[in-house]
Amino acid sequence: MSKGARVRQQRVQAPQKRGPRCVKTPPPPGQSASRRNLYLGVIGAAVLLAIVLVGASVLSSRSSSPNASSLASVGATSKLLAGIPQSGNVLGNPKAPVTMQEFADIQCPGCDQYMTSAFPDIVRRYVRTGKVKVLWTGIAFIGPDSETGLRYVDAAGKQNKLWNVAELLYRNQGTENSGWVTKDLLRSVGTAAGLDTANAESETNSSAVNRQMAAAANLYSTYAFQGTPGFAIGPTGGTIKVFNPSAYSVDAFAPTFDKYLQQSKQ
Repeated sequence: MSKGARVRQQRVQAPQKRGPRCVKTPPPPGQSASRRNLYLGVIGAAVLLAIVLVGASVLSSRSSSPNASSLASVGATSKLLAGIPQSGNVLGNPKAPVTMQEFADIQCPGCDQYMTSAFPDIVRRYVRTGKVKVLWTGIAFIGPDSETGLRYVDAAGKQNKLWNVAELLYRNQGTENSGWVTKDLLRSVGTAAGLDTANAESETNSSAVNRQMAAAANLYSTYAFQGTPGFAIGPTGGTIKVFNPSAYSVDAFAPTFDKYLQQSKQ
């Protein structure tokens, strides 16, 4: 979003049809002590079972972490984004008349569905043609893998490769909070994206990345989003409004893009 852009909340009617969203569900209120104890007992048993299962699989998973040559969709990602300007978290012509801001958690299955279903067509039809620029706003609320992945994505933005890294992480997304966002995976993704991986790793805990994450979280709250993915669309330099797509397809976004594009010509 350009510096002159104004942020304004907007109440939007819930869409009738939509892909999955990742939401942060609060614990149920007013649980009795007996119910809590029952839940704790069940959780304890589940944890013990999980320890056994995870312990049996950790060694094999460590030895089979994907490398740059075994990652999925490396060629497709490179082709999709090749030649499109990137600057920090911005993808597309900085003078594009329409801006879309995407709020996403790197572990969110709904974000993955959007990135694999709608995003490529949006890039081809609107971003590559200079009509729309897209801003990445990373959120980490699902768990530790979310923050680890987000920090690396934001660090990649310092080398103007943020969208390559984000796209590849979604294309190789693992099970939520399973420990799938490993150093080996991030290094492989960074290599495939053309990063200076040593520099990216050194940036993950930098003050710049910390500030970027804090700003994203504040903006997410300003828009009053309750989950990911979230979208806001508007004229570049103008008011960017919350947009709830009816589906994760380019056709669900097109009427709103086209409306603002038409307004920009008037």
